[in-house]
Amino acid sequence: MQQQQQPAAKELHSNQLAMQVVRRLSKRLQKRQQAESGATAADLIQMVRREAVACAGRDPVDAVSQNACRRVLKILREEAVHSLGASAQLLSSLQNNLFSERPIDYSQVKADSLRDAVSAAIKELSLELETSLDDLRSHGAAHIGENEVVLTLGYSHSVARVLQTAAATRKFQVIVCDSGPNFSGSRMLQLLKTVPQIDASLITDAHAFAVMSRVHRCLLSAQTVFADGGLRAECGTHGLLLAAKRHSVPVLVCTPAHKLAPAYHSVERANVYLNPACLLEENLSFAEVHCPKYDLVPPGLVTLFVTNLGGLAPAHLHRCLAEQYHQDDYSIDAGEADGDAGVLDDE
Repeated sequence: MQQQQQPAAKELHSNQLAMQVVRRLSKRLQKRQQAESGATAADLIQMVRREAVACAGRDPVDAVSQNACRRVLKILREEAVHSLGASAQLLSSLQNNLFSERPIDYSQVKADSLRDAVSAAIKELSLELETSLDDLRSHGAAHIGENEVVLTLGYSHSVARVLQTAAATRKFQVIVCDSGPNFSGSRMLQLLKTVPQIDASLITDAHAFAVMSRVHRCLLSAQTVFADGGLRAECGTHGLLLAAKRHSVPVLVCTPAHKLAPAYHSVERANVYLNPACLLEENLSFAEVHCPKYDLVPPGLVTLFVTNLGGLAPAHLHRCLAEQYHQDDYSIDAGEADGDAGVLDDE
């Protein structure tokens, strides 16, 4: 499904967006627990699932908000299972590992009994999200060596922080592709020029293949990382990764764990299409011009995903997803949005 998106008044970093969703969900859960004495864990789970559907409806390419909802759902399910006792914990473990189809009855757990435990777990989640970028940059900096040549594409806040952290202890060169049509590479170049230890230069996207033979590694970011290792990333990423594969250059993708989505790469995945006027000097009424904002990169082109949890090989993404989300929340039905679709709009 292809969607048009209006530019936001203020762009939030992914960890800020995730923290915003978690904070608002926390407030909503507390209000529900206080207002309805008969509410159960099943009611809370259903409320958060409806909000995840609403997030997808507002912005189909925004995986961060949906993943934040999934993290809260995992907390609710785990705390409910703990309150049910050891037998339910065993059943939950089997169910999450595909050895049991017997469902857990969350309606047996009163929502009020989970208040303290859920509140404490959400605080831990908020702290993890708040420090995710600091953890990511420390892990990423370790992969950049002295006097290496690093190639990146456009501007990325996480990649910029990793490069700045690495430059504190070593000197290296960075080649920045300008990333048309928005040319955010110029912004990255201006930022890196302020770092004495980094020798930064700007090239056009078309020259990436020509310089790839002298590059030691590519350091990129992604808007979404799919479970099979595919990406939704800035336009131009696919071509850059194909050039890196041709020259056997390792590709590192810097992404916080909350961008890992339990979905699979597909050419039918949602995208955002920009106004083609940024590419054309005149109006071509006889032509239909597409200007996608993101590339949908197939799996098999990334060497390592550098996250706030450490380095992850593409083959290990499934294990990370299983640790972050409950299997019942991998897929969320759009029909669940009825009746409570805008909970985050209410403070």
